[in-house]
Amino acid sequence: MRLFEGVKDLVALYHDYMTMNKDEKADFYQAKCDYYQKYVELSLIVGCFSSITYIISDYLLNGSYIPTLIPRFSILGFMAIFFIITHFFRSRTVTVWMDFFLGHAMVIATIWAIYHLEIKVHASEGFIIMNLIWITVGFVAMPKETMFSTLFFLLEILVTNSFNHYPNLDIIFALEIPCGLAVIMSHCLLMLFFLDHYRVEQKLERAMVTDPLTQVYNRHLLESIVYKNTLKDIEDGQQVAMAMLDIDYFKRINDEHGHYTGDLTLLYIGQKLTEECREGDYVIRYGGEEFEIIFKNCNADEAYQRMEQFRKYIENSHDMPVPFTISVGVSNYNGDYSETIRNVDTALYKAKNTGRNKVVVV
Repeated sequence: MRLFEGVKDLVALYHDYMTMNKDEKADFYQAKCDYYQKYVELSLIVGCFSSITYIISDYLLNGSYIPTLIPRFSILGFMAIFFIITHFFRSRTVTVWMDFFLGHAMVIATIWAIYHLEIKVHASEGFIIMNLIWITVGFVAMPKETMFSTLFFLLEILVTNSFNHYPNLDIIFALEIPCGLAVIMSHCLLMLFFLDHYRVEQKLERAMVTDPLTQVYNRHLLESIVYKNTLKDIEDGQQVAMAMLDIDYFKRINDEHGHYTGDLTLLYIGQKLTEECREGDYVIRYGGEEFEIIFKNCNADEAYQRMEQFRKYIENSHDMPVPFTISVGVSNYNGDYSETIRNVDTALYKAKNTGRNKVVVV
């Protein structure tokens, strides 16, 4: 039963993966790389230093350390290249291909050492052990990248046979091809299982910044979009407006109709605000019956028009839990988040103190 349940889960995850668009897949693989890269990098470094210790087995085969001394220690030069490039370039693509680079550097150093060995029959064991490298690097890679690296590894063996003359090349390939397929398959499975982790993490992240009642953002979102009192991801010259909405006489709704009706009213306004907003806009439950709206690619005049239209819609709506109206304050974002919020609050205060059910711009 557990096997069938596992297969069902994998099929569901595979369908989930296939529904992801290009941008979603890029974000998914970036998250996978970020999650595993420290493990992969440390494992590769340990592997590089461990490969140097094979000089002991070289001595047992050759009776001398000298012939394979340079090939074995050449891995230190490859490590230096790895650290330099990954220090200056941090993209996922560079990170993954440099991981593969270091893995194949161990292969090259080993093949170079084999060239100097009098007895080459044990190369097959060495090549089988190297599948540990591809298992490790595959944690941060796409399955197709692991597949490409596996094929390149087989090509390395085939090409170097021209001068190393492996006495058991047929055995090497008979063993290596199934191992390569197993590595690729294991990382296809790993990708799907990580997708399950990725989805859980997404849900937790959404839950942290989502108000459970109204299903709009909560104030925790501001911690991720406001940095040093400035809205992040705002391009130079991009117009942004902010608004603060308040449900008029909300306490009266709770007192006369009960808190359940009050909650339905908050849910209603949250849903309608979400429908009103465009891609890139933010609706945030600021506290109680107050909602903050951040309009991107929008100035205060346009925000006023949109909120005035929304105010009229609420005033004339017939599908709300109980009739109510709203007051709104609007202001242009001036690059200073705190100051803009004060301006918006001032506009809202003016709307509430001059009759309510209106939109005021400051």
